[in-house]
Amino acid sequence: MKKLLVVTLFSLFLFSCSTKDGVSGSSSSDGLLDVQTYSILDVNFTSAKCIGVLTIGGYATSDYGICWSTAPNPIASGFHAQGVFNTGSTVFTSTLSPLMANTTYYVRAYAKDASGTVYGAQMSFTTLNMVGSTGGGLIDVENQSYGSVVINGKEWMRKNLEVSKYKNGDLIPQVTDVTQWNALTTGAWCYYENDSANGPVYGKLYNWYAINDSRGLAPTGWHIATDADWTSLNDYLGGANVAGKKLKDNTTTSTWDVTTNSATNESGFSGLPGGAGYLNYHLPAPTTPPVTPPLSDLFKGKTKVTYWWSATTTGSTAADLVWVRNINSSSDQLVRSGVIKSSALSVRCVKN
Repeated sequence: MKKLLVVTLFSLFLFSCSTKDGVSGSSSSDGLLDVQTYSILDVNFTSAKCIGVLTIGGYATSDYGICWSTAPNPIASGFHAQGVFNTGSTVFTSTLSPLMANTTYYVRAYAKDASGTVYGAQMSFTTLNMVGSTGGGLIDVENQSYGSVVINGKEWMRKNLEVSKYKNGDLIPQVTDVTQWNALTTGAWCYYENDSANGPVYGKLYNWYAINDSRGLAPTGWHIATDADWTSLNDYLGGANVAGKKLKDNTTTSTWDVTTNSATNESGFSGLPGGAGYLNYHLPAPTTPPVTPPLSDLFKGKTKVTYWWSATTTGSTAADLVWVRNINSSSDQLVRSGVIKSSALSVRCVKN
């Protein structure tokens, strides 16, 4: 659903005159440093771009750009972004991010030299409204809490599952040995590269046997997302070619190795790149003595990709596969594929 983009210009002139340290009508001591707030463009849910024009005076300056705030008269010591000059021009562009959805921001171009800070006139814009809304959250069997987001009438967890027990309280074994993991036909979990530090950020990775266990992996009142749930989410966010970027977290604490141009999180889903383990992996023929594959062969993609299980098998007669979804750093897509049941992947749940 498209929202009306509101951009309000506080000046009737194409170029707006500068102020010194926020005081109208003043300039730098050499009278030559000048900066103008020119235009605002590419406003979306969590970012925008702003154009400025800089005339450098007698003192050199390397600090110029756009500052912003939710209150009028933003200052350079607050939120700001360095400008990048267009080739052979005095025009520069600053990317403002991360921003909050459906919020009005005030912006001014700024430049600093030895005599102080010069500001351009103020403009404002309003970011688009995020398609998801905050849900009521949930608590799992181990009393861990999760935020949630409502997207198109379905309430999703905003963080990957991190339980080590089934819903009835039975323990799910943690398995770190690759040979043992590969032979399993029952539920198990692991951390990415078997490093517990990855758990609080990315959650646990499970094999499909844990997903399909009758004791229940999902918290009470919730279920593991089905292929139909993922398809509904994909379609509502505009289809597979663009849904991925709308699911990626884009905050300053996000671990994606991409710019926010490829991660808008306008859905509020807040997907992080937790990687995957044993994805389509088969052990080599036995050797004497036994050789353990390096972790880099067994776990792949942290900071670049994340995979989520569905609770739905593909029904393929050629292989025993399960439908999964992934998002990655090199594309805006939400990708549907089938993987083997011994893979170690992340889990998102949907409220019943």
